[in-house]
Amino acid sequence: MNDAFLMTYKDQLLKFTPKISNYIDQFRQINRCWKGAITAGMIETGRMKEDAARLFEALSQDMRATITNYENIQNRLVNAILTEMLKKVVFEIFDEAKFTINILNRNLFERTADVGYLATDGEIISFLKAAEKETCTESMSSQAQKLRSRLCEYQYEYTVYNDILILDLNGRVMVNLATDNPVSASKDPLLADTQAINLHNDLEENKYIETFRPTDLMPGRGNALIYSQKIEDPETRTALGTLCLCFDFEDEMERIFKDLNQGNKNIIAAILDHDGKVVSTSQPTVLRMSTRVPLNPKADFSFFSLENREYLISTVPTDGYQGFYGLAWYGLAMIVVQQAFTDESTSSIIDQEVIQQVQNFSQELSVIKKESDTLLNDMKIDGLNGIIQAEKFRNKTFIEIINFVAEIGREINTLLDSAIGNLQQTIVTSLFNDIQFRAFQGNNIADRNLYERANDVCWWALTPLFRKLLAKHLERGLKEPDKIALKENLQYINNLYTPYLRLILVDSTGTVIAVSNPPDDLEDRLIEEDLPKKQEFIGMRLDGDLVGPALALRSSRDYVVTQFKPTPLYGGRHTYIYATAIRNPEDRKKIVGAILIVFDAEHQFKTMLLDILPKDENKKIIPGSFGIFVDREKTILASTHLDYHIGNKITLRDQFFKQKKGARDVAIVTLNDQSYAMGFQVSKGYREYKRSDGYSNDVICMIFIPI
Repeated sequence: MNDAFLMTYKDQLLKFTPKISNYIDQFRQINRCWKGAITAGMIETGRMKEDAARLFEALSQDMRATITNYENIQNRLVNAILTEMLKKVVFEIFDEAKFTINILNRNLFERTADVGYLATDGEIISFLKAAEKETCTESMSSQAQKLRSRLCEYQYEYTVYNDILILDLNGRVMVNLATDNPVSASKDPLLADTQAINLHNDLEENKYIETFRPTDLMPGRGNALIYSQKIEDPETRTALGTLCLCFDFEDEMERIFKDLNQGNKNIIAAILDHDGKVVSTSQPTVLRMSTRVPLNPKADFSFFSLENREYLISTVPTDGYQGFYGLAWYGLAMIVVQQAFTDESTSSIIDQEVIQQVQNFSQELSVIKKESDTLLNDMKIDGLNGIIQAEKFRNKTFIEIINFVAEIGREINTLLDSAIGNLQQTIVTSLFNDIQFRAFQGNNIADRNLYERANDVCWWALTPLFRKLLAKHLERGLKEPDKIALKENLQYINNLYTPYLRLILVDSTGTVIAVSNPPDDLEDRLIEEDLPKKQEFIGMRLDGDLVGPALALRSSRDYVVTQFKPTPLYGGRHTYIYATAIRNPEDRKKIVGAILIVFDAEHQFKTMLLDILPKDENKKIIPGSFGIFVDREKTILASTHLDYHIGNKITLRDQFFKQKKGARDVAIVTLNDQSYAMGFQVSKGYREYKRSDGYSNDVICMIFIPI
């Protein structure tokens, strides 16, 4: 935010910053008194004898130069205060807008994988193939009910959907999940558009269609966010129908807005469509749906008038996630200008010693303070010399003038100290609020991501092909075509769900039956050269602590997660592995094997941390700042700092690792002789994940800024 940009809006902003306006008024009042004293001194000089007049005229000129320099300092101080206050607000609304759109985009990326996977579900395909031939309504009704039960299992794992529809080629709804959605057929053009996609053409960037608008697929619901993909017969590649996953957009946005409300409660957040029209808002009574907001993603901020109130706003596009950008939507954050510059420092007074430690966050303030002190010392010297000369010439009037000027100097110094002190308080308060909210964001992103991993493993364990062939393997072994089918199915899933390095199927003895290769953009990155990779895991018997807990699970809705530790399944590096049992298709009580999914922890966690590191006014990560994920035993799970390695312990006080779930705070800490402001938060889960699903694993996100 350069000076020219600030000056463009200075007068407009000053109307909404009474504290700065008050400082300006006080400076002007003091300056008038000072100039009056200097004028009185010049008048008195005119009455003196020539030799005395020369001395006192030079002194008056020095005082005039001093006040000119002070006026310059005062103007720079006002600009510095305004800049810092504006930066605080702009950073807040920019970050909130960016967080809003990015966290939503991450969630929607997972949906693109879901629709691709479920469109190849064996039971759905079998049902549609039977529907083409079956004429018995009663028989199809029974099969539809069975398939609906399967979709219920899917929704249990992925609670983000409020309906799932399976349609035939004529647009008839063969099965849908939501009992309160009365749709029986659809003429929505998205069905034809979906069918027009060639699933086997590598030049087709997306195999699905993402739609957001009113649709007869969900009548009376207003805008619906739907992911649709063609369902094909895998043997003949002939189209059978269309799968539509209906994302519960309203519920998800409500959760996102609730999380954002843990920051600055005065900020209104929203999602805008490509025209700037509001499609979701945290405060619908203030910023109503369909309100059009001017899009200006390249500007630091804009002014926006709504209902006779002036707002500062930021509109930003998503940064994308793993190449996915979704619909052309924007994140919006806005705040009433008067509220934006409300002084919050009095409600959270920070110790002056702490402020001194972080005062280098505004170099301009330090320079201004030094120059002010230098001028004040010059004034004292000039005053002392003036008094000596005045006593020499026995001029009591000039002594009084000099004493008055000295008093003015003390008033100016007090006012400058007050202004600088208040600004430092604002800067530090803003910094502390920012880094602890960023730590919260880090855990929020991580919990949401790992929630998907827990869902994935439970759902994939229900794959009919896996259950059928592992049961067959247990009874009489598998032939080569069976093994190829397992591998290809795993590979298809892994290519869709790129947060995993590999997926593994084992039998009831823990022996690897099938494994996917890492997706194209991932590598094994082996710690030791002799570790297995790709298909070399086939036939290996995995350690009991990897497989045993999964084989012992009682329900298909349960899963286990390994401790965060090195494993040959991740090239000897640290990660989490999610696992659950695979059950006999004829008898769910019989365990025929397990599925293990190897989370790409190193890349995924580091990306999350980089996304939430603090930025400067040029949107660049603040030099020296870094983030880590740690567990309660102080083990580093991820780090953006080269000196803090995964698997090592972080040397911080125990108190940071004993906080309750969801707790967050800020502290000044020292690591390797460097002092940092550190914001931290203890994870608290997302939806049912880590809250009601039986899994407990508290992770602490820590954000560090050097001071």
